[in-house]
Amino acid sequence: MVRGLVHPASPAVRRIDPGGGAAPSFATGGRWHAHGTVRPTSPRPIGGTFFAVNPALSSHPSHPIEARLEGLKLTGRAWLADPPRAVVALLHGIGEHSGRYAALAGDLVRARCTVVGLDLPGHGESQGPLGDMRSWVAVRDHAVPAMFTAPEAFPHHPARLPRVLIGHSMGGLMALDYALTHGQELKAVVASAPALRSAMPPWWKLALANVARVTTPSIGFPTGLDTNGEGGVSRDPEVMRHRDADRLVHDRISPRLYFDFAEARQRVLRDARRLQVPALLLHGDADRMVDPQGTKEFAAAAPKGLVTLKLYGGGYHEIFNDLDRERVVTDVVEWIDSVLRRR
Repeated sequence: MVRGLVHPASPAVRRIDPGGGAAPSFATGGRWHAHGTVRPTSPRPIGGTFFAVNPALSSHPSHPIEARLEGLKLTGRAWLADPPRAVVALLHGIGEHSGRYAALAGDLVRARCTVVGLDLPGHGESQGPLGDMRSWVAVRDHAVPAMFTAPEAFPHHPARLPRVLIGHSMGGLMALDYALTHGQELKAVVASAPALRSAMPPWWKLALANVARVTTPSIGFPTGLDTNGEGGVSRDPEVMRHRDADRLVHDRISPRLYFDFAEARQRVLRDARRLQVPALLLHGDADRMVDPQGTKEFAAAAPKGLVTLKLYGGGYHEIFNDLDRERVVTDVVEWIDSVLRRR
């Protein structure tokens, strides 16, 4: 690990080497950056039965952070608990960004977990062609552990806290991939709608993608995901309104990322039996963007007693932002609490 210098008149810089190679460097801003002061489940009833939510609003302020990976600047944020009992790293899904997890981060901070999220390459405010990652493995092996050590750059934040990795959709797949590859680094992993199975694209799209993989590997093509239809992102109209207005959300994926994605799916399902850390798998059973069957298959193949599978009746893809949000968040917080109590 190489430590950088902290300058009073400039951002604090901390260089992190999580294991050699393309080690990211983190810069933390010198001021608080608030994403909002409204409770995640703000009192705005819809039909008298649930509360609308803006995923980008948090009850806790965040620190802006920056990292560098393979020459690209990645942006993100950290929500600090006081005092923290664990560090949670967040991995977002395809086409979105870490800012859409501010509401969830607020809930986790109240549970005394410091939360760190990065916009992955080609997403949010991070650099890179839209929807492209030069290397899935580089992001998995270097950006993820760097998120866990990032809070140490902040004054008085303790080091060596238990580490919990939470990922959604593409991020859920990467979270499981990391848990299978670097399980010794984790206390637990949570995967929301992990993108293990989904509908195959038409043969001609696959043929074009194979050609583009060689000729233009970083150019983003439409994902083809039906985000607004039945079984799409969320049943909450407020969530959909904010998502549609979010200029940082896109619908692109590069041929390079598509094939890395496909390889990761095969690897994770094949190696599920090698899981060595507690895992919580969450999925809405009405999700049509990612097939819940893949989540069930992973749970069935993993060692007995390590996986807790929770399916939510009628739930759409983003269960943290759906009508059952409060129940889902409660399930996650209670499960993390039970894992942290174990020796």
